[in-house]
Amino acid sequence: MKMKFSRWAARSDKGFTLIELLTAITLLTIGLLGTAALTAGVVKGNVAGRNVSTATAIAQSCFQENRRVGYTSAGTTGCTTTTTNVSLGGVTFSRALSIDSSVTNIKTLTVTVSWTEGTAGSKSIQMMTTIASGT
Repeated sequence: MKMKFSRWAARSDKGFTLIELLTAITLLTIGLLGTAALTAGVVKGNVAGRNVSTATAIAQSCFQENRRVGYTSAGTTGCTTTTTNVSLGGVTFSRALSIDSSVTNIKTLTVTVSWTEGTAGSKSIQMMTTIASGT
């Protein structure tokens, strides 16, 4: 018995069709765009984290300087109550120290460090510590 095949049935299944190629390219493009957006977010997060760490280090160095000079000289030498700009890593940080002496024999030091972070705008951190007389 002789079988007849239509010309569609006899075609070869080697290779890809144009629709399969377009679908694969579209899915690959969507995946790559998602990866690019994720990478950009990670980079922004790293920059923000680095800036917060740097600002914290600036505030801590101010506290250490004031602990070094002691209760009576706190805020008058080294890290003073004058606003100071510190440039690190291409970013300019503004450091401001304020001292509250309202409690007898205790000074509360507050350091505010501010900076501008590109399109994210202005950022700041505020840290506090106390120094007692006799230290």
